[in-house]
Amino acid sequence: MATAPGPGPRPAHAPSGAPDGANGAGEDNGEICESEDHEASEDGLQRSRRRRVRDLLVLGYSHAGQHAYVAGVGTTIPFVASTYHVSYATIGILLAVVAAFGSMFQLLAGIVRQSARRLLFEQNVGSTIAAVIGAVSPGIAIFFAGRLVQAIATWPQHPVGASYLSSRHPAKRGAVLSWHVTAGNIGTLVAPLAVTAVIATSGWHMAYVLLAALLATAAVAIGVGLRGPARTGPSAGVPSAGARVALREARAELAAIVRERPALALLVAGTVAAGGQGIGILSIYVPAYLKSGLGYRPLALGAVLTILYAGAVVGPVLMGYLSDRLGHHRVLLLNYVLGAIALGAFAFAGRAAIVLAPIGVAVGIFSYSELSLRQTAFAGVVGSERARAAFGLFFAASQAVGALWVAVVGIVVTDVGFHAAFVVMLATFLTAAAIVAWGRPERPAARVT
Repeated sequence: MATAPGPGPRPAHAPSGAPDGANGAGEDNGEICESEDHEASEDGLQRSRRRRVRDLLVLGYSHAGQHAYVAGVGTTIPFVASTYHVSYATIGILLAVVAAFGSMFQLLAGIVRQSARRLLFEQNVGSTIAAVIGAVSPGIAIFFAGRLVQAIATWPQHPVGASYLSSRHPAKRGAVLSWHVTAGNIGTLVAPLAVTAVIATSGWHMAYVLLAALLATAAVAIGVGLRGPARTGPSAGVPSAGARVALREARAELAAIVRERPALALLVAGTVAAGGQGIGILSIYVPAYLKSGLGYRPLALGAVLTILYAGAVVGPVLMGYLSDRLGHHRVLLLNYVLGAIALGAFAFAGRAAIVLAPIGVAVGIFSYSELSLRQTAFAGVVGSERARAAFGLFFAASQAVGALWVAVVGIVVTDVGFHAAFVVMLATFLTAAAIVAWGRPERPAARVT
């Protein structure tokens, strides 16, 4: 049947035995136009896909740099404690104060409307300065001043980065956010061996020189490689009335979010599960356990940490894939239970590296997948319209309140021991599972198959 030329389904070719001209000149012209439109559309899709992949790679590299810094700090902490003669309780309290103060800046995500490129570039410049401060610190006060600078500077990575990627890849939100987390965990994976190698040869101060160089390259990568629509909003050049309106709107959005039980449950669960998460707890107290609890030397410590962090790289991708197919809340609950089992096994497995290594992989998978699984479920609950403000609240609540766990675990380590500290960690995962189950939506969000 002849079709009019122009956009529409491409007509089938005439059978090979049909006489020339059987389709008619109109059909030939229509087929040519449709073919050209199809090719143009394909070219546009390819260009768009390449841009999105480039953005994901650049943003992932930035995330890797931030995680490398945090993992580097955790790896150096036992040596910092020995150099400055401070207890893990003291270090835990100081880290908790720094993390709680810095994480509150993530609430700015609901107010600031600058471009992701600008915010993330400034973040990496500030983190580079923080690493330099760590490299030259003569005492514990200056060391933690550098840590505070980084905690404040790094606020855009999670809320702005997650919102940016979630909005560009809505159909595969679970997979995209898990890749973002995995990119960060690659930095976590690489840092221990590199940092311990520098410590073994040149001391822990030089390890911060290495981290500063890495963060400087991340700043360059963001400045050169990240593209996307700019966001404008309150700044020094915007009238104060506009800033007040933006602040009122942000407050209204946040108030609406916390009134929704599924969203509230995920926020509260995050503040509890932070006691067993990879970043913040394991990155600090697993190196401390291996050195001070089990007596591992720097390179052996780095090797076991690298194996554990290998699980952290694989875990979010695997669990994100499963969550897109089996349900975000269902896989999150499973992750909590398996993570609690892995933490208990790691604590009581003994000193043998051959036993600790495979258990460490499981710890890495489940402890480091918790954040990406929970933020994926959260994104499905709040929707894309409120994504940036919602993610600001999400990460501020998880990390500010969760930062208290750094102090709690440090006190438990000092007063009771490492085994008791790991019991506390696994208990936080089981409690978080109960909270998520309480707030689980009656009808799960639609999944992509």
